[in-house]
Amino acid sequence: MKRQIALVMAFCAASLLFGQVHFGIGVHGSIDVPTGTSLNHDRFNSDYYKVALFEGVGFGFAASAMIIQEDLKGFNVGLEPGYAHNEIGWDSTVSKLDMKGKLSYSSFDIPVLVGYSFGKGNFRVTPQIGPYLSIPIGSLKYDVERITYEGKLLSNETYSTDLDISSRFILGGMGGINVGYKVGKGLVNFDARFMSDFTSLKFDDDTKKNISVLTRRKTTFGLSYIHFF
Repeated sequence: MKRQIALVMAFCAASLLFGQVHFGIGVHGSIDVPTGTSLNHDRFNSDYYKVALFEGVGFGFAASAMIIQEDLKGFNVGLEPGYAHNEIGWDSTVSKLDMKGKLSYSSFDIPVLVGYSFGKGNFRVTPQIGPYLSIPIGSLKYDVERITYEGKLLSNETYSTDLDISSRFILGGMGGINVGYKVGKGLVNFDARFMSDFTSLKFDDDTKKNISVLTRRKTTFGLSYIHFF
């Protein structure tokens, strides 16, 4: 998979070098839900814990830069360094005791995306794919937000624990599609993407180092504007 992505990127770069290109910069914002995120057995026993799909909603914002062929069509390469707030809802059932909560942490994500833009009039449709580097920031927050026993509420106060993240960086892959509209010298884009870390996020506690806690996978929905020169 990594080799295929590298070959696509190399072919795209070569195509751009031998044609007239435009350079653009802009901003990108997104929200996301954890579709496919897995909790690791080192910390969360899958017999009791599971990801609650719509209990955690993350968000992100980034700067963006893109090189694209003439008339904003054809091959393109984009870079989107930015901040992400990652949030994963979970629930746990042990005997008759039920708990719900969230895991959350921040990261600095740097994706490099290659794509091909198809255009008709002012509309552009662009499939994209590429790798990213994710750098965790701060600590992993573990929240317990609700506890019930036999269906009776015991607590709905939030109890939080901060876990020291030991992962320095995480590699991953991303793919998706942009639907854009040309406005003057720029493009307004709506995008839907799926991203997946290749390795798990790890943390340290008082007794053990590098404990795997989760592997992030999520679907993002974004809106962006890029101005071309």
